Amino acid sequence: MEIMETDIQNIKEKFSAMSVLVANMYMDALRSLALHDEALADSVIERDHEADRLELELDEMCLRFLARFSPKASELRFTVAILRLIVELERIGDHSKVLARQVAKFHLAPMLRDLPEFQEISILPYQMLNEAIDAFLAGDAEKFPIIIRTDETVGALQKSLNESLVALIKKDASRTGPAIALVNIIRRLERIADHAKNIAEMVPYVTVGEVVKGKALP
Repeated sequence: MEIMETDIQNIKEKFSAMSVLVANMYMDALRSLALHDEALADSVIERDHEADRLELELDEMCLRFLARFSPKASELRFTVAILRLIVELERIGDHSKVLARQVAKFHLAPMLRDLPEFQEISILPYQMLNEAIDAFLAGDAEKFPIIIRTDETVGALQKSLNESLVALIKKDASRTGPAIALVNIIRRLERIADHAKNIAEMVPYVTVGEVVKGKALP
């Protein structure tokens, strides 16, 4: 039993390290856009290799754990959840890499200053991700509904920002290229929020064995 617990702790620690790495990649990608910092953007792109490496290591650790112990109940649910969640984290890393690559293509900082809602939609996925990871590691299913409702806020902000960008293009056609780039960036922010929501949906499964994906909130 002690060996099993040690393996679970090692998986948790590496999962936590991957979570921190991906969350930092996301925030640094946003900073690189806001500051037009190509060096910071390049560092985000480079860190994606580390995220991929951690995903592979965690995948191997989980498969070895399943083969070694044939776990049941809570330990099995935990391992299955990790295998799913590292895919969500890897995709957030991929989205962050794509965000960072926009720095070399467009100077978006001036336009971002005209879109105050962009700051809000930027920070919400980061908060959702951190809250989902904390809830997962702590086995705290109570945070799940809060994170899901935050995802709805992100969707509303995406719609509002898209309308603002369309109005901006109509007013000044010379800004069409950067505006379309921002529409795509905002779409990726919404996708990152979806991945954070997917992580949150695994918390009830791990804690009490309840599958909540696709279910309406009470």
